[in-house]
Amino acid sequence: STERLTHNSSSNSSNMSSKPSIPAHPSGETMKAVCFTSFGKPDDVLSVQVIPKPFVSDADEVLIKVHAASLNPIDKWRVGGYLTEMFPEQHETSVLGYDVSGVIEQVGEEASKSFKVGDEVFVRLDGMKYGASAEYVVCSVPEIAKKPSNISFSEAASVPLVGLTALQSLRKGGVTEGSKVFIPAGAGGVGSLGIQIAKKMLKASHVCTTASPGAGFDICKKAGADRIIDYRSENFEEALAGEDFDMAFDLMTEAGRMGALLKKGGKIISITGNPNEDGAAENAAKQAGGTWEFLIMHPDGKDLAEIATYIESGEITTFVDMEAPSIDDFKAAVDRLWSGRSKGKCVIKIA
Repeated sequence: STERLTHNSSSNSSNMSSKPSIPAHPSGETMKAVCFTSFGKPDDVLSVQVIPKPFVSDADEVLIKVHAASLNPIDKWRVGGYLTEMFPEQHETSVLGYDVSGVIEQVGEEASKSFKVGDEVFVRLDGMKYGASAEYVVCSVPEIAKKPSNISFSEAASVPLVGLTALQSLRKGGVTEGSKVFIPAGAGGVGSLGIQIAKKMLKASHVCTTASPGAGFDICKKAGADRIIDYRSENFEEALAGEDFDMAFDLMTEAGRMGALLKKGGKIISITGNPNEDGAAENAAKQAGGTWEFLIMHPDGKDLAEIATYIESGEITTFVDMEAPSIDDFKAAVDRLWSGRSKGKCVIKIA
């Protein structure tokens, strides 16, 4: 299945114009959203449009007035058309983004048992009925968690996708009290939360990461990394060979280089691209007497609520690189993410 994550958009014949329209609101209400109707470069395809406001149609759904949405590298893949085989778009117009924070405005009958109007929440949207960069979203109870009360909506929006990816991957990798873990790219979204989740939530004893000196090193230190390798001057596989890591977390299709780090029985977990091309990832793990697996994160409100308790206690912190001040200024956040130079998350303030 991982090959499909690198599907080439140039051979992509998927045509969004053949998809159904977004369902009209029963009362004709509309909202602003950052949309695309075809795939390509963000300057060419992304714009603010007025589209139908979503509405609660199932008993376990809620309507959220969005305060902030955050962007992730997967948004680049989606807008570029690289995910259409695995995650086809639902409508002729799609809304950018997966991560959102806001305030509940309406609850379905079943949802009212878990949440109420006025609750501040955050969520990684599932099923992509509607995207995050909009004035309103609808989602269902299993995806939602209460927003930590000690952080802003923008900080909260920066957490769901990267936090869930890190937590689920580290658990799949068997990280537990005393584990020694390698998490590269510690200044990125998944890396900066992954270091903290490994240390604070899962009680790993040693976390090593990679970054560039300056702001990158600063984030890794604040996150609690025990060792930081300057990837510009050192190759991690040489610097860490034979160091017996229990788990190596492959964030950038580097699993094939991670075998020498593992102790016997260790695990490599990958989350993007096709790291097992020609068996590279499996062979690297096998040579170390370990295993390799690919993880696709699943939205999970319970996992998110668990992360929220550690944010609320001050043990886990968020790293926001920049905040576009309004939905009309979305391009500032998009340009920053697409540049590849952000340290921490890029957020769009909606309300």
